[in-house]
Amino acid sequence: MDIITFVNTFITGILRAEQDFIEEPGRFDKMEEAAGRLSSRLAADILGAVLTEMDELIAGSPMRTERFAAQRHEQRTLITTAGDVTFTHTMYKELKTGKYRYLLDELIHLPNHERFSGPAEAAVLSEAAKTSYQHAADSMGKGMQKVSKTAVMNKVHGIVEEIPEEEAVEKKQCRYLYIEADEDHIHRQKCGKEINKNCMLGKLVYLFEGKKDVCKGKKRLVNPVFLGGLYAGTEGNATLWKRVQEHIAGHYDAKYLKTVYISGDGAGWIRAGTDYVDRGVFVADRFHLMKYINGAANQMLDDAAAVKGQIYKYIYKDKQGKIRKLLRKMQRCCPNTDRVDALGKFLEGNWDAVQRAFHDRHVSGCSAEGHVSHLYSDRMSSRPMGWSETGADRMCRLRCYVKNNGSGKLIALVRIRRERILQEEATGTDGKPVEIDRKQSWKRLTSAQREYGAYVDRMQASIPSDTVRKELAIRYHLTEI
Repeated sequence: MDIITFVNTFITGILRAEQDFIEEPGRFDKMEEAAGRLSSRLAADILGAVLTEMDELIAGSPMRTERFAAQRHEQRTLITTAGDVTFTHTMYKELKTGKYRYLLDELIHLPNHERFSGPAEAAVLSEAAKTSYQHAADSMGKGMQKVSKTAVMNKVHGIVEEIPEEEAVEKKQCRYLYIEADEDHIHRQKCGKEINKNCMLGKLVYLFEGKKDVCKGKKRLVNPVFLGGLYAGTEGNATLWKRVQEHIAGHYDAKYLKTVYISGDGAGWIRAGTDYVDRGVFVADRFHLMKYINGAANQMLDDAAAVKGQIYKYIYKDKQGKIRKLLRKMQRCCPNTDRVDALGKFLEGNWDAVQRAFHDRHVSGCSAEGHVSHLYSDRMSSRPMGWSETGADRMCRLRCYVKNNGSGKLIALVRIRRERILQEEATGTDGKPVEIDRKQSWKRLTSAQREYGAYVDRMQASIPSDTVRKELAIRYHLTEI
């Protein structure tokens, strides 16, 4: 790898930019742009040279010649965060099966038709989670290859449907856990046209251990975990709540846990959570209760304030019978009975949950509306746009993943997707994945280590140790494919 040539090119460019700056001091911005461009080009050249050198090491490895026959050398270009990276990779024919393979690509976990490096794909997903697909595509403008918004969309659609969680090192001991849930109405896109009356529900469920005061009038959630997606239908909803229960079982000591409070607006899919979450009890969201009460009481015109006070008084004192009588009286004299009927249905279906919201000292207010607004609506429904079902579902999951882990962990999500693609590419002709005999692989590895260890001892004096380590590493990795 001729790093000196790349560095000389970089230094020459910097000196030229410096000379231009000295002649025209008012255009320091030009020198800054030149330095950034040259730095990216240097990084891209070095990355390409490293990959090409690795391909050459594979070609020269005795372990490779035993199993693979070289066919031809090809050029491949990747879009990276440093710009376009071009390198040489070699096609091989596996002697045992006759299958054609690119060993370098497999070693660096690069699928056959992938255009992006792992960090570049993670950067695209991070930008797509915040802005439009087009803006995400424009953000990758360092190289000659153009990125389309369709390519960004495909990356979002390619996110695995069920994102695995990290296992807990030690289960926590909490007496009470809290779950809040709500949904966002996302416009559906069909045949390229948005249908406003046909919406999808982006469901959001988040679990936390309580709320902590930050300052006057402001609290923050303690150790929140966000889960979301479309999860349409009864089966999808069951899958969502089972994921919530799996998280609780995997991270909290069930013997210590007493109650899991599930708060929401009373929608059926939220109430269903008590069927899947152990020790789960439903708590009515007082914000939505207030909306129902205000809507009904305002029908009484001049008596609205008094009626509202009476309703709250009867609810607080658990006088369900008196609430029924009051609502029947309101229906006889108010101009619009729909709001009164809505309040009545909400109280009838959620009376125990309403009482829990007023009298259980472990329950605090529900902030699901605000979280849905920030996590979903800000990207998906606050502006006129339409979504496919796959796009809406994956964007919900992506934004929840970023909320839980931060943008820096998106590379792990990229690796999961690529491992799945590589496994599909390794599928045999019978449609079943190729099984790897790990025991035999280990035998080959230990044998190769002993053989090559003796070779290292003999050649240590004449061959630089760095070269020996590289060749031994390649030999090691070839035993694993």
